Amino acid sequence: MPDAANKPTRSYMPKEADFFSHLNKRRRRDKFGRLFNYFSIGIAGLALIALFFNVANEAFGAIGVVNSIEPETLAGGRSLNDLNNSELALILAEQVPGRLRVLIRNTISQVDNNVFTKSTVAEIVADANVDPAIAGELLKNISAERQATLLADYADRATLYNLVLEEVVEQQIIASFPLVEAIFNFEAVKAEIEGPILDDFKRRERRDDAEVRVRRFHSWLHGDFLSTPMSSTPALAGVRTALIGSVGLMLIVVLVALPIGVGSAIYLEEYAGDGFVNRLIETNVRNLAGVPSIIYGMLGLAIFVRALAPFSSGLIFHYNFDAPTVDTVIESIKPDLDAEISFRDGKISSQSARWDSPTLTRIVDAFLYYGTPSLTMQGNAELPDMADSLAKALGIAVDTRPSRADEDYDIEVRGAYFRFEVPADAAIGADVFNKLMARLARINSFAPNGRTLISAGLTLVLLILPIIVINAQEAIRAVPYTIREASYGLGATRWQTIWHQVLPAALPGIMTGTILSVSRAVGETAPLIVVGAATFLVTDPSGPFSQFTAMPIQIYQWTARPQGQFTDIAAAAIIVLLALMLSLNAAAIVLRNRYSIRF
Repeated sequence: MPDAANKPTRSYMPKEADFFSHLNKRRRRDKFGRLFNYFSIGIAGLALIALFFNVANEAFGAIGVVNSIEPETLAGGRSLNDLNNSELALILAEQVPGRLRVLIRNTISQVDNNVFTKSTVAEIVADANVDPAIAGELLKNISAERQATLLADYADRATLYNLVLEEVVEQQIIASFPLVEAIFNFEAVKAEIEGPILDDFKRRERRDDAEVRVRRFHSWLHGDFLSTPMSSTPALAGVRTALIGSVGLMLIVVLVALPIGVGSAIYLEEYAGDGFVNRLIETNVRNLAGVPSIIYGMLGLAIFVRALAPFSSGLIFHYNFDAPTVDTVIESIKPDLDAEISFRDGKISSQSARWDSPTLTRIVDAFLYYGTPSLTMQGNAELPDMADSLAKALGIAVDTRPSRADEDYDIEVRGAYFRFEVPADAAIGADVFNKLMARLARINSFAPNGRTLISAGLTLVLLILPIIVINAQEAIRAVPYTIREASYGLGATRWQTIWHQVLPAALPGIMTGTILSVSRAVGETAPLIVVGAATFLVTDPSGPFSQFTAMPIQIYQWTARPQGQFTDIAAAAIIVLLALMLSLNAAAIVLRNRYSIRF
């Protein structure tokens, strides 16, 4: 039997040569990994620099400007930038007096366009303290100077300045060149603007006396760009409406997604346990985080825009007072029905007080209820239903077969035309019927729908909710369990432990994930297009049930236009959007560093 003491011991250490060979291999792999990381960071940095360079190159540069009237001649040699509101409004009164009522309607009017011409000055500006001498007058009955005073008192300076440029100066930018060409090749740029470009403009506009001013360095990004709404003229367009829309979407997303996401994460981590149902829910949540955003847009269209249209349009809250009702429609069609209406219950003049006739009420109610579904809230009926309802209300015969569009008594319903035969002894005359149907069609086309700010916000909530849930779960899971045990040991309940111990410790991670999710939602375009964001909107959203647009939509709309100047202002809008997103990301970093807890 061999002696155990003499048995050679087994060495687990590699030989010296093998050790250094393996060490050198690891060092080479580590060096290769560092080089690959540096290469990746360099590529990403170059791509970022190229992005910023391209955007800045378009947002700044040389332009050629042509004015119908030189601005200095309007105020005795003074620049328009030095004029106050009263002086700018006076220029409008002197140069375009006939346009003042239209400008008031488009800028400071607080009444619906349908009743604008019948409203008093006090009603138009919604101010009981307006000058008593004109408060009760119709706008058409006061002088141009008085109308200019209203503009000066109730319009902001940026609006008046742009009105002067657009209505009086008629400033046009006939050419724009990027920043690089303006710096390194300005003489050639200037020669091209003053030569063939100006000649083409003169020939196209038939203005042989047009003179062009060449500006070497023009910034499309300026203070008025942030405070000016959309315009069809690139030089006068701004991002105020889109910026307000994006901020409104952010507020809706944070107010709705944060409590729901954090509440879901608390339930999954602290209450649900580790059962099959919990694992199934977590798996589906993680899968939803990878679903393309366009799918969420289609989901939002089906749920919030269509199924929940009475809510998302604000109708059930009586928020949207411009929504057509039987009473408002009957009131608005009075001027159009200037002929006598022959009802079965007697003749009623259009100026008569008996506009509450049951027949007329049934007509309007049937039309509003069975209207085109894309334009009204309740248009879910079939074509024969609408035809029969209108026929019963009117007491007339209806041919439900599609007919030609040029028939005298045709009405279009869901893209098809149906002929309404009006007999001599019908409840309503044929001429009055035509006027009534035309008026109802116009009213119906402006009916509110679910394509509002709240619908878009809730759609984006669905988009980022899985990401918030996942981030909140990870933040809660990172809190050591010993903190919970200590809290339980002192007699705290589970909810007290979660509220006072777990959530404060997890708050930095939760807030960081939420802000990064919101910054992603701010840059989304596809869901907003599907839900129905407006591509051209000059009025600011006044609440969650208003029409809206957003920064990505505005940029998309500008880049799709053929004029080169819209590409330039799109680049300026991109800078604004990037600044907004970088601000959100910086806020996330500050919150993480300020409130992070080391365990």
